[in-house]
Amino acid sequence: MPTRRQLLLSAAATGLAGAGALAGCSRGAPASLEEGDRLRMRVWSEAAAAAYEESLAAFAEESGIEVELEVLGWDDYWSQLPLDVAAGSLPDVLWMNTAHLAETQAADVLLDVGEIVGRDVSGWEESAAELHRLEGTLWGVPQIWDQSLLVANQDLVAEAGGDASALRAEPGAPSDPLRELAAALTADGEGRHPGEEGFDPASRARFGFSAHLDRTAVLGPFLAGQGGTWQDEDGAMSFATEEGVAAIQYLADLAADHLAPDAAETVEEPTRCRDLFVTGQLGLLQTGTYDLHTLVDEVDGAFEWTLHPVVEGTEGARPLVHSVAAVGVDPDDEDREKAIGALLSWLGGVEGQRPLAENRLGIPAHRDLRSAWEESWATAGVDVSVLEAPAEPARPEQGARSAEATGAALEVIAEVFRGESTAEEALPRAQQAAREVMG
Repeated sequence: MPTRRQLLLSAAATGLAGAGALAGCSRGAPASLEEGDRLRMRVWSEAAAAAYEESLAAFAEESGIEVELEVLGWDDYWSQLPLDVAAGSLPDVLWMNTAHLAETQAADVLLDVGEIVGRDVSGWEESAAELHRLEGTLWGVPQIWDQSLLVANQDLVAEAGGDASALRAEPGAPSDPLRELAAALTADGEGRHPGEEGFDPASRARFGFSAHLDRTAVLGPFLAGQGGTWQDEDGAMSFATEEGVAAIQYLADLAADHLAPDAAETVEEPTRCRDLFVTGQLGLLQTGTYDLHTLVDEVDGAFEWTLHPVVEGTEGARPLVHSVAAVGVDPDDEDREKAIGALLSWLGGVEGQRPLAENRLGIPAHRDLRSAWEESWATAGVDVSVLEAPAEPARPEQGARSAEATGAALEVIAEVFRGESTAEEALPRAQQAAREVMG
């Protein structure tokens, strides 16, 4: 899947003085470059690059420092990163996600952002900023972040007499609010529901809940909601626990009991649940803020849909949070380092991030842009005010080769969804496979 879910950036503080002035206060003389020189900044999103143009033009006017933007597609971005690290050819500032931060920082090429931005950190959303802190040191300026959420086809939910804002998953219980509503939403071609005589799952015209193999939207929140973790405090994969088994088996059973689309299809087609939702055939889609643009475009007013927190577990609602930050590359040159620091400070501030918020690119990391972001979505007919910053979010992959490790784990966990294995048998194998990848 393309990774809008990783389209997350950096933030700083409100009321910043000019970028050059701030850099001058923290480092001595104002930041400057030789005539004709400029900074390079790399991102993986054309949409974000377009929004940045406005921000960086204002930065250049204020600081006198020009910034050249370059865009690499997602796959090329990460294949190029280690090559540039080895060759010493990294741009001055680049986007970074949590999965690749540790190994890049270990190469000793990044600037300590905490030394540059200082107290401005207090203006950022904590759940986004902390994902870029390693052993107490902040290495990235968070720009935007995403979180998982539940989207409801309000027409179908109302017809079923349900409430999408009060859903809870209780593995081990005979039933629970999620299973009850999913059953009421699911109907075959004759309007029969699961459990009713003559129900034909092969002819289903409507589906209940999107229980599919999605680490960010589904597995992460359900695992955390049951009190489990994907990785322990030391970074080792740790999902093969009693809580992990319960959460994964619960999700696979939803599909096996016909309360979710067929797992064999959703494993092979990652967008299957979203496609069913936008065509009005799925009542409840658990996804993330990264999908909001697609939903607006593809539903296109065909039915009313609403946003809600993720399904609760026994430990409450635990949405997974992704954050992308701007990191600075150590140039081993004092003047250039001042210029990079000025740019990072600008990107962390309100005016540096405003175009991202107004173009609805992720959730703004700067708290003072939250209202502008909500107002921008309101003009598109979407009420995002229900999406509060979570106090206890599920965390994304972190550490060297953690993304590859998760991929290896999901290949094994897919067996559970396809009904080829149980979670109790498969999760220890999945965890071992992931740990072997991370070394």
